[in-house]
Amino acid sequence: MRNDSIERSVNDSVLTIADSILQMIDQSKQKSLKKTSLKNQEKKSLKQNSTSWSTKEKTEVEYELYYAMMKDHHPQLFEIKGEIIEKFTFNKEKSVFFILKDKDAYFGVYKQESKEAHIVTPGFPTKEDLLQKTLGTSQFEKFRMHSFFLMGDGKAFSLHDNKQLRLNLAKSYTTLKTYENIEQARSSVVKEELKNDPKLRKQSLRRALEEHFIPSDLLGKTVTIQNISMDGQGTRLSLVENQKERDVWLPDIAEKWMEKVRDSTGMKVLFDEVIIDSRSIAEGFLAFYSMEIKKESQAKQHEFEVISNQDGSYIGKLSGNGIVKKVSPYFSEKEAEKQLGNLNAHIHIERQKEIQEKELETDTIQRN
Repeated sequence: MRNDSIERSVNDSVLTIADSILQMIDQSKQKSLKKTSLKNQEKKSLKQNSTSWSTKEKTEVEYELYYAMMKDHHPQLFEIKGEIIEKFTFNKEKSVFFILKDKDAYFGVYKQESKEAHIVTPGFPTKEDLLQKTLGTSQFEKFRMHSFFLMGDGKAFSLHDNKQLRLNLAKSYTTLKTYENIEQARSSVVKEELKNDPKLRKQSLRRALEEHFIPSDLLGKTVTIQNISMDGQGTRLSLVENQKERDVWLPDIAEKWMEKVRDSTGMKVLFDEVIIDSRSIAEGFLAFYSMEIKKESQAKQHEFEVISNQDGSYIGKLSGNGIVKKVSPYFSEKEAEKQLGNLNAHIHIERQKEIQEKELETDTIQRN
């Protein structure tokens, strides 16, 4: 279903046409903002107008152009037929890449928010072949609405950069968001979720710091890092806060901070960001977060959850370091969700029984 003519036409003309569109849009924006500067805007060159836009904005215009060309010249790419075999969500669920089976062929289909789905790969004999040829691997994991793909060296990546898929130009897929392993990828999802819950985040950080005897009075404060060094106590962080010099010892620290400080002595950062990148602290941080979520909202069910990969879907239990313990056999995704619902219902009933038994014991003691 892939069409070489549209690919060639886009490759040959997309930059020139996109730059022209960018110039017109840029001029239009400037007119509405400041009509008196119209003359100056008209004198600007095409290059000046286009370079004033970010890479993200140019990519969006590029996609709009390509999408319009496909709709006009290749409507067959929008004729989606067959059964959805696999579905991968990314970009905060605004984008979906799914695998479709039509007769004996498998196709990759892309769906952008507010746009119609369109075919973005040729046909392949198997799902595994499609993923391998398009993304470089057929191994994947779907965790809390995020899609991760596993490479042979143990590293993982997400469909964070979807430009190649959107433009139907993917030859060898490259990505911007990579992880050292799948455990790190899972932990990153949980950390991201924490950003939306400041109260829990602070409680979790404070508890993790207390476990390692690290002062918690710096939480939420911006500090200036003067030096990072290794010694017998761990990693010594020399910093300045409110014009006061002090040393803090961490169990370990991310290599990126070592490199940043070496390159830029006297770097201002939020203390929270540095300590979360300490692996030992992060484990306690995530473990406490998971425990608190269970206490405060059973509906979220962060203790057990459905995780999917190339072999199927199963119920797993996440630990603080991102490792998942598999507690069920493989099911279809729909059946796994059903089994999780049954498990949660059973847990709820057992907890209610425990509460009633404790209340009964309390009443008995008070009577006596």
